[in-house]
Formats: sequence, structure tokens, C-alpha cells
Amino acid sequence: MSEAHSPSPPSIAPAASTVRHGETRVTTLELFFDLAFVFNFTQLARLLSDDMTPRGLLQVLLIFWLLWWMYGGYAWLTNHLPPHRRRHRLLLLLGMAAFLVLGLATPNAFHGDGIAFGVGYLLIVAVHAALFAFGGPRAARNMLRIAPFHTAAAGLIITAGFLDGTLPYLLWGGAVLLEVVAPVVTGVSGFQLRPGHFVERHGLLMIIALGDSFLALGIGMDGGQAGLSVVTTAVLIFVIPACLWWVYFDESEKARRAELALERQSSPRRSRLALSAFFYAHVPMLLGLILVASAVKKTIVHPFAPLDLAPALALAGGVSLYLAGIAWFHGILKIGPQRFHLVASVAALGAVAMGRYTSAVGEVVLLGLLIVAGLVSEHRWSRRLDRPAPGPPTGSPAPVPIPPPPRVGAQPEVPRP
Repeated sequence: MSEAHSPSPPSIAPAASTVRHGETRVTTLELFFDLAFVFNFTQLARLLSDDMTPRGLLQVLLIFWLLWWMYGGYAWLTNHLPPHRRRHRLLLLLGMAAFLVLGLATPNAFHGDGIAFGVGYLLIVAVHAALFAFGGPRAARNMLRIAPFHTAAAGLIITAGFLDGTLPYLLWGGAVLLEVVAPVVTGVSGFQLRPGHFVERHGLLMIIALGDSFLALGIGMDGGQAGLSVVTTAVLIFVIPACLWWVYFDESEKARRAELALERQSSPRRSRLALSAFFYAHVPMLLGLILVASAVKKTIVHPFAPLDLAPALALAGGVSLYLAGIAWFHGILKIGPQRFHLVASVAALGAVAMGRYTSAVGEVVLLGLLIVAGLVSEHRWSRRLDRPAPGPPTGSPAPVPIPPPPRVGAQPEVPRP
């Protein structure tokens, strides 16, 4: 994204707020796109909830990486080329339809719907490349370097749909490997980012992904009665996504720090930093939310009974992964502490025993207490960071000493040579 986007025509008012220097923020169409994308997260949580085995986890990991990779591609795309023109909007809506196809094919992507998934992925790749072609010649050249990797990955997935056994997993693994290698081979230095838009776009995605936990509560109920025990458990479970939201956003302070951290970098360094912080560091956070959502469906059914090992691991492991991702995110951008969340991440794994040998509610309460402890520690760290240095208030000049008035009748002092 190496060129500044052209201004939209006067007849089309951008659906975004404007901040300093006239920088355009996230449009409503981009937010609509994110809602379609998070549908895939709901499907991944459903897949894992139905098959909490190493095989099911492997399927989730392979599908997730490809979905997340292409979402990142669209986030970089709209950062460079806001969808203000009609043709851009129509193509982006087509990309949303392709993500819908992927979501519908996700639960059986390894059992009969692999071809549909591969065709949907190919369509997403084609729309992505077509939109970049409207971004100017340099943007098109940058996309030509990376498009072959996307196309080859889609071809491997379509081929896997015709096969059975172990070979499809190998082909899916090859597709993931291609996407991992692509930025290493082609580089990201040719792209320029608008930090404000990029930070806000990923923040809105995280809000929607956190909201998926509420959907998991409703799906787990499956139309059952909302008795006292179920309502109590639901409220306790709500504490976990609420605290995870606070860990990420901290009342928008972290968004401000993240934006400033990107703005201070040169263009090549900014792109590399954004890839590390907003793609790789977000992987454990989003995987953690998928694990939590899959476990919530099991937890809400029998809240005061011990959990099976798999859902107990998913619930504690999801919180642990999320906190580890937060620590990684902080370390890359240097916008917050790491040690508090790393300690809480390790301690969260100990909650598995609580859920396994006592009750689901016991594990939920322990995890909530661990997250709150990390939040309190981070709040104290932030207060020390934001505390002004001792001295006179900023902008107030130091007081000028006033000489005493001359004594009445005193002779004026004559300077001596």
C-alpha cells in the first residue's frame, strides 16, 4: 500500500469519522465485512466443540490460519483503498459473500465440503487482487508479487477436497506454509499504512470476536430454561470476556499508544511492526477466544458438575493463550507491561484442575480472579507511567523573584568601576 489513496468524489460522503490531519477512519462497510468474517469464528468454535480431539484442534488451526491470513490481506487493502467508490464496495461485498461460503463449509471442510471451501478461498483471493488493481500501479505491482502464493494455496485446498485420509491434511499444511512464506519472500516494505485506521480496524474486530462468547452462551443453552444456576453461571462466565476486553483496550489508552507507536516509525519499519503486532501477536488472542467459546457451550450445560478434561483444557487454555498474546502485543509495540500477563497466562493453566475435580463454575471463578489480578497490576503500572514528573506544572513559568522596595531616603547605588 505504497500510494496515498485518492480522495473520494464529493457526491459520495465517506461513512467514517475524521481525526487529526483529516485521516479517514473505519467505514461502516468495513465493520459489516468484519461481522461476516467473525461468522467463521463462530463456526470454528462449533467445530471444536463438536470434536474436542487433537484431530479437531488440528482442523481448527489449519482453517483459522487461512481465514486470518486473508482477513489481514483485506485489512491492509482497505487501509490503502477505502471503499468509497461504488465498484470498490461491490467487490468488497463479493468478498463478504465468499467469506460466507467459507463459514458454511468450515464445519465439514475435511469431510465433504473441502472443494466448496477451496473455491470460496479462490474467490476471496481473486477479489482481493482485483481491488488492489484499483489502488494504483505500485500497489498492483506489490500484489503481483504475493498473488501467486494465494492462488497456489487455494489450488492445494481444492485438490485436498478430492482426497481422503492423511493427504488432505498435508495439502492444507502446504497451503498454510505458502501463506507463511509469502511475506518473507515478497516483503511488506512496499506498503504504507495509516496507523489510526489500522489500529481502529483491529480493535473493532476484537470487540466483535469477544462478543462471540455471548453467542456461545445462547447456543449452549439450546432453548433450555434460564434457571437460577444457569443465570448465575452465565453472569460469572460474562466476567471473562468483559475482563479480556479491558485487558485489550484499557479504555482506549492502548489504542492511543499503539497508534503513536506506529506513527513514530519510518514507512518500511511501520509495515513490519504492524505485521508482527496486528497479525502474528493477534493469532494467540483470537485462537484463545475460539477455545473459550467452544468450552462455554460445555460449561453452561452442567455448571456445578466437574468438567471433562477437554473442555477444562479449552477454557483455561483459551484464557492462557489470550493473555500470552496480549503480552506479546505489548512487547512488540512497547505500549504496556508483559510480566503481569505472562504470569497470569501460566497460572491460568492451573485452573484446569479446578474445573476437572471440582466444578465448571469453580474454574470460571478462578480464571476471572487471575485476569482481574493482572488488570490491577497493569493499572498500577499505567498510573506510574502517566504520573507527571515532579516540578512546576507544565506551561507555568517559574516565579520571578521580586526585589524589595528601596528604603525611603536611601541614596541610589552608583555602579563602581
